[in-house]
Amino acid sequence: MRDLARFDRVVQARIDAALVRFAATGHGDVKSLKDRPGELRLRVGKWRVFFCLEPPDLIRVLGIDNCGEAY
Repeated sequence: MRDLARFDRVVQARIDAALVRFAATGHGDVKSLKDRPGELRLRVGKWRVFFCLEPPDLIRVLGIDNCGEAY
């Protein structure tokens, strides 16, 4: 998995904006992962952000990867 700091600033900003939008509105290209209970996937362009929701209001990012290498 890749660390967010390893991406260029444009990709970092897109991923950050997508996570903030999801946190604020619940909108985004998000799916539950069938083989990983409790984990979700957010699609941001060619990148996949894997995360879980932790009450009361925390999004824990588990990893970010290129869609070709993510699954």
